[in-house]
Amino acid sequence: MPNEHLTSVEAAALFILMAEAGPVPNVSLTRDHGCQLKKGSREKLERLKLIEVERASGRLVLALGDKGWAHCATQLDVGAAPPRSGAAGGALYAVLRRLGRFLAAQRSSLAEFVAMSNPPVATGLPSRERAPAEQNVEERVRAAYRMIAHRAGDLVNLADLRDVIGDLVPADVDAALRRLNRRRGVTLLPEANQKTLDARTRAAAVVIGDQPKHSISMGVS
Repeated sequence: MPNEHLTSVEAAALFILMAEAGPVPNVSLTRDHGCQLKKGSREKLERLKLIEVERASGRLVLALGDKGWAHCATQLDVGAAPPRSGAAGGALYAVLRRLGRFLAAQRSSLAEFVAMSNPPVATGLPSRERAPAEQNVEERVRAAYRMIAHRAGDLVNLADLRDVIGDLVPADVDAALRRLNRRRGVTLLPEANQKTLDARTRAAAVVIGDQPKHSISMGVS
């Protein structure tokens, strides 16, 4: 939990990013989710490392940071909604408590729940939009995932995935993972508990924005 108090809009932005489990354009946060995160609040969340902000071509794209994931996880069992949350906040925290009880009963984590609930992967972009070499690396990554995962949507450690495709250039794999992270149904997630990471898992991470990602989930392709 961050030391600084979060406004209802700031808290809502974190939960939206958690639910989307991937990059969300700032304009989409307002247009599609009705959450207008003003500059001061955005910079506050970024300073607290709850979110990451990518600035490209004049567009802001937001994603949940490691501390943001950890914060959202703690909210699953906080009990009553924070003061002045209103009816919508009360409803949200009632749903979060129910989700927390479900995950506890299933002995599952928030990251696993998000990964399992991803929509199916789209068939992909037309081949003319990707160079053959890029397409081949992505296909190898997908094939390695299918080899390791018991079922679509499972979280797969990137260290295990890289072992299967160890003949590929690591930089090419990193680039393919970043492209895949932008595709529907594919999610790259950080390890919420950084203390549990071993050297092998740290070395296999791919950095997106400035956040290391350690696991990947893919829906049905």
